[in-house]
Amino acid sequence: MKHLTAIFVLIFSVFLLMANNVLAENAKEFDEHIVYFNAFPTDSLPPEMTKHYGLKRSKNYALVNVSVMKKGTGVPTGVKSRVTGELKNLMGQVRKLNFQEIKEGKAVYYIAQVGVQSHEVVNFNIDIKPEHGQEKYSITFSKKF
Repeated sequence: MKHLTAIFVLIFSVFLLMANNVLAENAKEFDEHIVYFNAFPTDSLPPEMTKHYGLKRSKNYALVNVSVMKKGTGVPTGVKSRVTGELKNLMGQVRKLNFQEIKEGKAVYYIAQVGVQSHEVVNFNIDIKPEHGQEKYSITFSKKF
């Protein structure tokens, strides 16, 4: 079981790192931190991963991924944070995002799953409060599924 968990962690880490590197424009720099964020349909995730993390694998579900990194540490260091948010579609319907923390060594990710419709355009509003410090960050972005 420990070996299987290590494989899931490795696959999840590689996938999230690739997503963050490919979508480098999905980053916002603040005074002490860089926040990386993206959203994509869960049908692009391996079935084993969605099962392991209790996610629904479908083109009608999106995974929102947020990671907060401390600047100026040389090696990127994940920062524990309180992440909350919601999405609003073009019809004005609002859905709350329930983030769960994924911690892998020094990496910390926050993921939330939410139902989406084909060709739906949604606006994400996410608030981030790093564990240490007074700062609070807000990011907004839009995505068509």
